Amino acid sequence: MCVAPSEPILQCSQAGFAAGKGGPWLVREADCALSPGEIVGLVGPNGAGKSTLIKLLAGLLPPTPGAVSYAGKPLSSLSPSERGRLIGYVEQGGRAAWPMSVAAVVGLGRLPHGGPAAAHHPAVRSSLEACDLAPLADRSVTTLSGGERTRALVARALAGEPRVLLADEPTAGLDPLHQLSVMEILRRLAGQGAAVLIASHDLALAARYCDRLWAMVDARIVEQGPAAGIVESGVLERVYGVAFLRSAGPPAMLVPWKPL
Repeated sequence: MCVAPSEPILQCSQAGFAAGKGGPWLVREADCALSPGEIVGLVGPNGAGKSTLIKLLAGLLPPTPGAVSYAGKPLSSLSPSERGRLIGYVEQGGRAAWPMSVAAVVGLGRLPHGGPAAAHHPAVRSSLEACDLAPLADRSVTTLSGGERTRALVARALAGEPRVLLADEPTAGLDPLHQLSVMEILRRLAGQGAAVLIASHDLALAARYCDRLWAMVDARIVEQGPAAGIVESGVLERVYGVAFLRSAGPPAMLVPWKPL
């Protein structure tokens, strides 16, 4: 695991977001920060607010109230193209609306850098290879399985060479080999100095690959800390309402056992 520098690059300060005027809070009073060189796992039950928090950090939703900052500057002060160059985003269950080739879809990750999408850019080629998509480069993305499409969206984000990568369930629907492959890719990205945040329900992968965990429930981050400490502390039992069996570590692995 990498040890993250103390200086954050992307930060939420008392950030919130509600579903419409007078609607329920989807995120409340979020105070959190990502630093270069680390992977943070965002965990919590369905409906906890994880996807909304990631969208706040990506600049796709405005915090109301609170603030999100990048390198000490309000995220809202950056142009869309600047945000696109600096922050990569992988949407949960992303869809493909047009029958573009896989290489063309991955090439879209270069658009914030100016000029047309570059399916032959070196970063696109390396992203296709890293995500085991080079043999599928000429296929229409609409013909891919759900797991293959997820890998294409991860590759698209990687092709932009972002300093921050925010990924919402990037291993959902993948077979075990490609789950591990994607996590290894994200681990290497952090090792190269990027800040990585992943939302995940796979607690075993989170415990193994993440430096820190943010535990979220009922629209609030209720605990933050080193992954091993969160896993061993009993926080996740309270967050999920489930008793877990723990394997010998390190890192300790969790297996859901029974409702509390």
